[in-house]
Amino acid sequence: MGRFGPTHRKIPVPKRHGVRDPLKRLAEKEASIKDKINNPPKEHDVQEVSNRFKRFMALANDASRTRRKKKEPRKKSSLQIGNTVVQKRPRESEEAFLSRVSNVQHDREVEASFGMKFGVEVEHDDQTGIIRVVKRKGIEVDGMLEKITDEKTNARKSKAAEKAKARKAMIAEEKALKKQKALESQREEEDLLLREYQYDRVPFGEVVKEPPSLHTLPRRATREGVARPGAKSLLLSSLLDPKQTEEEEEPLPKKSSKKAKAKETKLDLKGKRKNLPAATRMKIELEQQNVIEMYRQLKKKAKQ
Repeated sequence: MGRFGPTHRKIPVPKRHGVRDPLKRLAEKEASIKDKINNPPKEHDVQEVSNRFKRFMALANDASRTRRKKKEPRKKSSLQIGNTVVQKRPRESEEAFLSRVSNVQHDREVEASFGMKFGVEVEHDDQTGIIRVVKRKGIEVDGMLEKITDEKTNARKSKAAEKAKARKAMIAEEKALKKQKALESQREEEDLLLREYQYDRVPFGEVVKEPPSLHTLPRRATREGVARPGAKSLLLSSLLDPKQTEEEEEPLPKKSSKKAKAKETKLDLKGKRKNLPAATRMKIELEQQNVIEMYRQLKKKAKQ
């Protein structure tokens, strides 16, 4: 069975203040019982009055004194209307005081509407009763509008700054991605180059019956059946210059003499076509038309 209530019981113990001075305690004890014991007289020729008589005389003196109660100042009722405080006059009824307060309130409302209309403030001096009209420093509506415009401009600026930050972050990310892609492509190219120039390590004592078979061609090497760029034989070249193809197949002729070279006359085709003579111009145009027609015929044959 469990026990109900608190487990620990608090036992009252007197507080221990430490060891006190015995002389001091004796003096306090004598002072407390001084009036309760029969003490010898201080002077032999003087008869002291008893304590009871002393208390009786003190009560008689208190009763003979006329006590005057201090009159507390009465609090005057007052009401605050705007900046002016209206206090109740002495011997003034509540109805008269309230009517006077209502009149003051009506005057303040009229002054407030006048100030809103003409943009001025009416100031009162309660002590002297002087009324002054002062121009307002700034209309409240204008101040509110200025605050609203300032808030809008600040919001726009903050949005623009956030957009600029986001755009800068996007540009930085794009640049980082481009840089990373360039590095990856460069590494791939380096890996391909390393694969081309690999070494075949042969351990000691291994017999090799044939040389290794290369799957990739070295640089500037030509494959069988594939011509190098610029060395292809086009169809137009075969049609235009049939002699050139024959010359490629036939062996090179013997060197011609200098006299035969001098006899051959070459046309001067430098400069603009309109500056050339009429005969050479006609010849060039005819050759151009023939080439265009031959090209059209080849295209037709290819379509068929």
